[in-house]
Amino acid sequence: MSFLSANQATLAEEDIVPDSLKAGEAIVRGEHSIVSSGTEGATYTDLVSQMLNLQNLQRGWPRRTGYGHLGRVVATGPGVTNVKEGDRILTFSNHGSHTRANVGRFALHVSDGVTGQRAVATRMAGVSATALRSSSVQPGDRVAIIGLGLVGNFAAQLFQLAGARVLGLDVAPRRLEIARACGIHEVANATDGDPVARVREWSGDDQGVEIAIDAIGHAPIVAQAVDMTRRHGEVILLGSPRAHHSTDVTPMLTRIHLLAIRMIGALEWTYPIPASTERSRFTIERNYKQILEWIIAGRLIADPLISHVMSPRDCQVAYDGLTNKKDEYTAVIFDWSLL
Repeated sequence: MSFLSANQATLAEEDIVPDSLKAGEAIVRGEHSIVSSGTEGATYTDLVSQMLNLQNLQRGWPRRTGYGHLGRVVATGPGVTNVKEGDRILTFSNHGSHTRANVGRFALHVSDGVTGQRAVATRMAGVSATALRSSSVQPGDRVAIIGLGLVGNFAAQLFQLAGARVLGLDVAPRRLEIARACGIHEVANATDGDPVARVREWSGDDQGVEIAIDAIGHAPIVAQAVDMTRRHGEVILLGSPRAHHSTDVTPMLTRIHLLAIRMIGALEWTYPIPASTERSRFTIERNYKQILEWIIAGRLIADPLISHVMSPRDCQVAYDGLTNKKDEYTAVIFDWSLL
């Protein structure tokens, strides 16, 4: 699957030959793959062209897309020992009926008893886990999460599992309904008055929350998140700001300085991947194993979030819906058996 130009998605054919596999690679037959509406959406609309000073971004066309793929191993390359033919695995591969997966980098084994739609949702919950891991959250902390899309919803659930009291904010009534269906106890429409005042009132003492999370990646939201945060609190940037925004940042920086607020970038790739590492207390592999266990146990809820399970042939409809019909399209999963 690829984008031919801005706002144009299509299926493309590619030959993958087992004999061409490199060390650490495997061919995986696709079962399901999930769309990251933020990252893939920014590539689809070419919003990424506004991102400056970042390496390894796809600037030209066409652009391959997707990074959450579930399927069966059909062949392995030299030196592959962590997966074998027939294994069902989740990888960071592009959308595809068959994909060349870098299993040496990451492969999460998934049992046959887990539905594909739930298993592949682990990929996006893994993005959300970075906010939890990078925070200093303690049981009873008050946490405001701005944006209840796929990533924000999972983040809200994860902070609740950590014992925090969570208020989820969004402007779409449908997303608030879905949040409630996922067990997020307290939600509010950000258009009902001043969201900063709403969060401060909710905090109980008008001082704000211990942790405020921007799960949208919209630069103006960051200043709001700072205003929602109390002394010695944390503002976590879970979304990736992409669009240009010009403003006077002095009031925000002054509040950060005077109240000793910490601002934390929560990009997933700042953590090492392998479970066996001395570089970090947390790893991506450890996060994903834990998330999958919680999904299987029903402690982390994915089903209400998945608005569309579609044939990959309808990829243009899917990306257009995620871009222009955000109330209707909350999460799209491609079912590769529908080709």
